[in-house]
Amino acid sequence: MLLTKALDGTPRRIVSLNPSITEFLFIIGAGNRVIGTDVWSYRPREAMKTVKIGSFTSADIETIKRLSPDLIILSYPVQRHLVEPLSGIAPVLAVPMPVNLNAIISSFEMIGKLLDLDEEAQRVMGIYMDLLKHSIDVENVIVVLSLGDYVIPCETSYIASTLERVGIKYVRGLKCVELITNKDGALNIINRVNPQLVIYEGKTKDYRPQETNWINRPTIHTPNDVLAHFGPSLPLDIQLLINTIKNKEKFVKNTSSIVRPSLGDPWYKPYL
Repeated sequence: MLLTKALDGTPRRIVSLNPSITEFLFIIGAGNRVIGTDVWSYRPREAMKTVKIGSFTSADIETIKRLSPDLIILSYPVQRHLVEPLSGIAPVLAVPMPVNLNAIISSFEMIGKLLDLDEEAQRVMGIYMDLLKHSIDVENVIVVLSLGDYVIPCETSYIASTLERVGIKYVRGLKCVELITNKDGALNIINRVNPQLVIYEGKTKDYRPQETNWINRPTIHTPNDVLAHFGPSLPLDIQLLINTIKNKEKFVKNTSSIVRPSLGDPWYKPYL
């Protein structure tokens, strides 16, 4: 991770443009320090009460200046163009897109240290890993994310790493972090690796089977922003995915992206 300059004490006014880290901040008890977030930071629901200062790829620089943060957290590399302009306001922590499960945990650990919340961060990290227990055996699975283009996570991705841990074996032969392609390109990849199951993360929160009528393999749908999010909700959402596979259903229901839980809801009980 890149921290653009030294912190002046423990951060107390944080702007986060990284939805996964935003959720982690609230879970470790630092939600009262979060003063601004992007529009995708809706986990937990309390994060929606913060000042919204941009999308996942843009930011309102003037509003951020007025908030006077002492730490700004970004996603890298997708927000690399924001590092320089925001560094003139406050130290910027650029969190790389994790390439595996260990990288997620390393990001959480550094956040805990920076905020002087090491013990709480370690506690939450332990629960996160415990929730990802081997609980199913499925071979040769591929994930397709509909994010405007089609994004296919490869073997070196946190999605593949996390699914592997619970017993969902990811396809081999994709030696990369992720592939971004169009429908024809995605279909060519699917045909080449010949998965037994496709997990398709859709464009919306609704079940829309027409989105995958071009995929010629058994397919399970998730709502948008489920596997694309690596915050504390990910292990809980993966349990819903496992149950969907076991029950031979087609759509993963009641994910965090749909219910948008608050800290007091049963959803977060494993952590709190």
